Amino acid sequence: MIDIAIIGGGPAGQAAAQQTLAAGLSTTMIDEQARPGGQILRQPPATFAVKGWMNGRLYRPLRRLLAQTEADTRLDWRGETSVAGIERIDTHFRLTLSGAHGGTLLARRVLIAAGCYDMPVAMPGWPLPGVMSAGAVQTLLKSQQVVAGQPIVLLGSHPLLLVLATQLLDAGADIAAVLMPQTYGQIARAALPYLAGAIFSPGPLIAAGAAMARLRRAGVPMMMGARPLGFTGDGRLEAVDYTWRGQTHRIAAQAAAVSYGFLPQSDLPRQIGAAVRWARPAGGWETVCDGAMRSSIPGLYVAGETTGVAGADAAMAEGEIAGITMARDAGAAAGSGIARAQARRARMQPFIDLLRAVADPGDVWPQATPETLLCRCEDISVAQVEATMARLSPMADASAVKHRCRIGMGLCQGRSCEHALVRRIAAARGCDPDAVAPFRVRFPARPLPVDEIID
Repeated sequence: MIDIAIIGGGPAGQAAAQQTLAAGLSTTMIDEQARPGGQILRQPPATFAVKGWMNGRLYRPLRRLLAQTEADTRLDWRGETSVAGIERIDTHFRLTLSGAHGGTLLARRVLIAAGCYDMPVAMPGWPLPGVMSAGAVQTLLKSQQVVAGQPIVLLGSHPLLLVLATQLLDAGADIAAVLMPQTYGQIARAALPYLAGAIFSPGPLIAAGAAMARLRRAGVPMMMGARPLGFTGDGRLEAVDYTWRGQTHRIAAQAAAVSYGFLPQSDLPRQIGAAVRWARPAGGWETVCDGAMRSSIPGLYVAGETTGVAGADAAMAEGEIAGITMARDAGAAAGSGIARAQARRARMQPFIDLLRAVADPGDVWPQATPETLLCRCEDISVAQVEATMARLSPMADASAVKHRCRIGMGLCQGRSCEHALVRRIAAARGCDPDAVAPFRVRFPARPLPVDEIID
């Protein structure tokens, strides 16, 4: 049995590991990727020689932390491995692992720092090959040095699109347009209440302004207030349809990167019964924790985007807090920097609130038609979901709809459709999404071969 199991090799998990290892606690880190770094520092294969990889100023603290993590021989790194199950047994936890290091792992304490994923947004034509989340396009670029396709259209409400656009320009991509549903005026009004506090985190604001200036210099059309209507093509993406300034337009594209926000990874906390709440305004479920990153389950800690999407700097601070807390709770010689890390995290909150407000599409979400697939795994359309909801009690939860029409029963386990289904149920009831019970998460949290669970 080990002292500490950390699920997730991103900034939060790495920062926590530095603290637990320094305290002399045996620490295992588990991640689905072959190398640590998380999505923000998604590494290319070790055999790749990449010039200038992630060398921007904002990435330097992350790269230093990554270098420390990879150089620390005390860390038991288990890459290319998923956690399919987590359960509490007496005073410890049992993790069921799948992949390169499959089997079971017993740990006295567990930190879930599993990050987040792109919010799927259903609109006509979104299953077409070539339509991708912004995170997927970025992953190809970071890890394989591959542009997903060109010309490429970037669309959505999240400022990540500006970062991605500059990265695509650096790679020589042909960007056909950037389409955002908010106008400049709407962005300014959303940001205004948070600007005074956000001056303590000026770096991202400066980077966003620089990105917009770079796009203008490159001649990339930026259409603010543009609402996407959907994607068209014969067997693959060929064009993006949208409305702008009262007129309908079509722009040719072989790839599209979509970003309306991110959802916290919540499957493992929900599987073990940890308290969660609806993450506002984007949605999804963030795991509830105290100021020391303890969840509602004794011995289970959370950090990073699992507690609410807030970015890599906040994840590092929360990971440091969690690592010190775990060391203290274990009775080890913990670091003394928890108050500084908590203060650093608190200073970031105004900028985080600003980013959430600016990224919120509000009432300008893309509109799905009755024929639009809501669940791509099981080919369940919006019309089928609405017909199922009409046959059920108005108080039916997401799992009741799932049992009747198979939405959420595919390989993604509902990650692509659960959020949209809960919003639809809430709209039909006239209630807040937080009042709608999500899918019940059971073992396994990830699809896995049967031979991995047969004794």
